[in-house]
Amino acid sequence: MAMESACKLQVGKEKYDGKVRMEGDHIDFAGNTKFRFRISEMRDPHQEDLCILFNFHGHAVNIELSSLRAAQNWIDYILHPQTLADKLGVKEGQTIRVMNLDDEELINSLQSKNTKLVSRARSRCDLVMLGVERSAELRQLEDLGESLRPRGAIWVVLPKTGRMVTKANVVAAVREAGLSHVEIVDYSETMSAHKIIRPNAPKKRLSTPDGSNGSNGTHHAKPAARSGRRSPLKIK
Repeated sequence: MAMESACKLQVGKEKYDGKVRMEGDHIDFAGNTKFRFRISEMRDPHQEDLCILFNFHGHAVNIELSSLRAAQNWIDYILHPQTLADKLGVKEGQTIRVMNLDDEELINSLQSKNTKLVSRARSRCDLVMLGVERSAELRQLEDLGESLRPRGAIWVVLPKTGRMVTKANVVAAVREAGLSHVEIVDYSETMSAHKIIRPNAPKKRLSTPDGSNGSNGTHHAKPAARSGRRSPLKIK
């Protein structure tokens, strides 16, 4: 889950005002200039009050955040970084199908969650990981959507700068398949992942005994006629 904050940044003796965003395995700074700090390349990260401090390739870095709580959340994230499976929302024991992705890091990350990896097209899955290099490969989204379990998702992984398939191609294919495009995350330095889900089915309105739809979907029984003794209310 991404975190953002206004900040004051100091790199060596240079100071900047701007915003920082932490997502996946890196922190991005945007202001008069831009920086990217990879968590794996930070040395001695620690917190002092509102500040996150670390050494980055020989440069002392100080990120002053907007609140103490933000600083605590950020240092916790840095010291306990997300795995790729965490970033994709993988839960323990889920059934996952990986297609057209030769990625050892992904497989190892999925296996750390004790997931069940399947290859059969008819297998019902919690997640489908689909690598895409050409827009024509997006035509299978509708069929893949049918293979999902309730609350399942498809992650479409594609190059960030590729010309053969773009975000616009993904969004158009998702719409044509009757699915919903909900978010994009950094899969890696060069790849992005688009999360796709099945839309919620509309709730059916209850019918009244005469076959018409009631205004609020509820049928109210008429009270029984009064008599000298009580009779139970019967709904036919």
